[in-house]
Amino acid sequence: MIITFLISAQIPSQQIQKDITANLKADNALLDSTYQKISEDTLSLEKFLLLSKKNKNATAESFFLNKLGVFYRNKSNYSKSFELHQKALEIAEKSGNLEQTIISQNLLGVVFRRRDEIIPAIKYHQKALELAESVKHPNQTILRNIAISCNSLGNVYLTMNQLDDALEYFQRSLGIEQRINNQLGLAINYQNIGGIFEKKNDLETALKNYRKSLFYNQRIHSKLGELICNNSIGGIYLKLGRLDEAEKYIMPTIKESEEIQDDFYTALSYINTGWLLMLQNNPEAKATMMKALKIAEQKKLTSSKIDVCELLSKLYQKENKADSALIFYKIFATEKEKLNDENTFKSINELKNKYLLEKRKNEINELKVAKEEMMIKLNSNKVIFYVSLIMILIGSMLYYFMTRQKQLRQERKMLLMEQDLIRLQMNPHFIFNALNSIKSYIVKNDTENSVYYLNKFAKIFRNVLTGIQQKETTLQKELENVENYLTIENMRFGGTIDYTIEIDESINPQSVKVPAFLLQVFVENAIWHGLAIKKDEKKLQIKISRANSKISIEINDNGIGRKKSEEINNANLNRKESQGLRISERRLESFYAKEYSLKILDLVDDQNNAIGTSVQLKIPQ
Repeated sequence: MIITFLISAQIPSQQIQKDITANLKADNALLDSTYQKISEDTLSLEKFLLLSKKNKNATAESFFLNKLGVFYRNKSNYSKSFELHQKALEIAEKSGNLEQTIISQNLLGVVFRRRDEIIPAIKYHQKALELAESVKHPNQTILRNIAISCNSLGNVYLTMNQLDDALEYFQRSLGIEQRINNQLGLAINYQNIGGIFEKKNDLETALKNYRKSLFYNQRIHSKLGELICNNSIGGIYLKLGRLDEAEKYIMPTIKESEEIQDDFYTALSYINTGWLLMLQNNPEAKATMMKALKIAEQKKLTSSKIDVCELLSKLYQKENKADSALIFYKIFATEKEKLNDENTFKSINELKNKYLLEKRKNEINELKVAKEEMMIKLNSNKVIFYVSLIMILIGSMLYYFMTRQKQLRQERKMLLMEQDLIRLQMNPHFIFNALNSIKSYIVKNDTENSVYYLNKFAKIFRNVLTGIQQKETTLQKELENVENYLTIENMRFGGTIDYTIEIDESINPQSVKVPAFLLQVFVENAIWHGLAIKKDEKKLQIKISRANSKISIEINDNGIGRKKSEEINNANLNRKESQGLRISERRLESFYAKEYSLKILDLVDDQNNAIGTSVQLKIPQ
């Protein structure tokens, strides 16, 4: 009641009625600047909404409906918020108000995004973006909504872990916010860009962006923005193990979020506080996490539920309560699978392609209009028209031939790469030496060993011949090929190579796809350029494990190291090794695009002496 009185004192009731009656065509910017101070006063908003209806001011009616919708959204009453924004959209579309239509669609998208309903969120934001981009001379409100659409789409793709797409949208949104100098938009986008780098595990860059966001939020005195930044910065310090610094940012957030009364961020504050308490071995950790879970379930906050169930699983595991840990891990895995299921990804890609197609159609239509205008202008000069037409035809033909040449070069490159791979697989020295070793068993009349190794050799040869037609295989078959190869090579070295292959129990090697004969190149290099020349014990370890969302493959040897190998081996062998690595890198890039990492490290002791080589490969699951 006090708030209503103050507002009434600032904006007299008669003046309000006059404004709403007179400004039938007022744009959103004017309405927002006039009524900004009443955003949190529902009594005044509803009063002005009734005045707008009475005076048949569709623009103001949509505006106040959306203001009310934002209020209820921030109180986590998403059903009420959806109802108000949907009504605002219907009025805006019926009255032909493009600004309010775009604003309403973006606000509906935000409601669905808060509830982790990915598909409808993308639909509304892409429709808003499509309409906003269709405006030839956008005002500041339209530009702001293009930024909002891009930011929201970035958040959706961030939730789905499509980081490159998300970063592209955030950077586009940031560029617009910088152009119109909107400090709230700058704060939001720097926060979201920080989230991208946090998911990429680049914690320092993430922290830098979160601090930029905090700077702008403090400038505009946004309590909600500061709350979000404090949670994010505290989360980074938790990951870095700097608990004292994390505590400074995280501990005040529960009280702050409850004052703001936004359950979405209240749940987040309880999650981060519970995480901190767990790392501090504080017995209050479990109760804090349970509060977060209760809010997430009541408000249907899927992402929050996933995060808190993962933490509870870790907490019970830490307490050696395997049954409880398993229960929460199953909930975490099930909810995450629902959020990231194949159909959702397919729908997202379809929506993305549809948006791009519509955008291309609009561009084509614009080109058609431009062409028609050009034709009218050129109608008085047919010579220029025909010259232009010929140039267009020549340009199209040149473009076609250049594109075709590029495609042929790419196909030739792939063919040459496959031929190089076949030559590497069919190493004549290996075949000759293996057959000689098997022959020695036959000469010694050692039937058992000769048959055993001949079978191993036959399997290798058969896999090479059948693998020529295959671009991929399972990790299990690849490891079988490697084991057969190691068995033959070890025979030639008199069984002096001690090799092991370890696979994490959580990994199903039959379901992981890899390029055919990928690992043999690295294993062969380890033997011939590391272990073969070594005189004492020879060890080779292949270890398959999980690394976050990827499969980690490590091939470690205790050989002489790369530097000494280069000094000893002749030039031909060096070229063959580097050629094999280049081919393997090209195949990895072709197979996984940029979703893999490959490192080859020199292992040294305390005196910096070479003690082996480590190949570290990470690939998507």
